[in-house]
Amino acid sequence: MPTRQFTRAQLADLGVPPDDPQDIEYSETVLADEPVTTLKYSMQRRCVFRTDDDKTYAVTYEGQLDAGDYEVGPPPDDHGWYSDTVEAEEVEQRHEIVRLWKPVADEPNPDVETRTVLEHLVAMYAEGGVPTRLARQYAADWLDAHADELTTMFGDDTAGA
Repeated sequence: MPTRQFTRAQLADLGVPPDDPQDIEYSETVLADEPVTTLKYSMQRRCVFRTDDDKTYAVTYEGQLDAGDYEVGPPPDDHGWYSDTVEAEEVEQRHEIVRLWKPVADEPNPDVETRTVLEHLVAMYAEGGVPTRLARQYAADWLDAHADELTTMFGDDTAGA
């Protein structure tokens, strides 16, 4: 996994970490800022950013705990970075299909049972928040990329048809 060392000053010039996670909406370099875990007095977050050479990196940092109406202390000193340099991991965006546990329906849905494999994949992408146009493209790309594998797994039943 490729990594790169950044100084705190370099990260500050790139706007990393943002003052507020919602500030990424207005940033040209910060692409994402997501929670990782909650610590006792702070929150560990992951910030994804783009550099001048068009590579994307991620760093973890400690931010202020968001406790709603409860008062919490100031953000951690130096974002939890205790050296002059911070190691960043090179990352890329990927679309992943995840398995979710859903409540069991009382009666089967006839629309679901008559859908094609492509329609099922599009629905899964759409449930994950991918726009329909992109969901169709991603589903078609996935089927195309795995067609040989699927044929090997399930055999070629077209010979007897």
